[in-house]
Formats: sequence, structure tokens, C-alpha cells
Amino acid sequence: MSQSLSKLLVHIVFSTKGRRLLIYPEIEPKLYAYVKGICSNISCPLLQIGGMRDHIHLLISLPRTIAVGKFVAD
Repeated sequence: MSQSLSKLLVHIVFSTKGRRLLIYPEIEPKLYAYVKGICSNISCPLLQIGGMRDHIHLLISLPRTIAVGKFVAD
């Protein structure tokens, strides 16, 4: 039986519109939990999340069945 294996780690950065300083420490936990939920719903394990007041970084393990563009759009 043939088998196809892949391990694709992707670093994605999302910024606020106009790089405005909108991500306050008070909302970070809720924002990160929301993003983690989105990743979980589309079967993309979120390995790490963090950021600054104007952007967030995601490190995800992307399955071979989902394109990077599809993940970003979702």
C-alpha cells in the first residue's frame, strides 16, 4: 500500500489594518483562543501563537489537504 507523508510548518503573520496598535494585553487571550479555535475547526494544529500590539504570528502544521491560501482565507 502506498503512503504519502508530509510535514509542512508554516509561519504566518497577520497585521492590523494600517498597523494600528489595536491588540491590547486585555484582549490577547480571547483573540488567541479565537484563532486557535479557527485552526482547530479546519484541522490545522496551532503550534505557537504570539505577537505585538499591531500583529500576530502563527506557527501551524499544515496538512497536505489544505492550501496555505485556503488557511489564510479561513
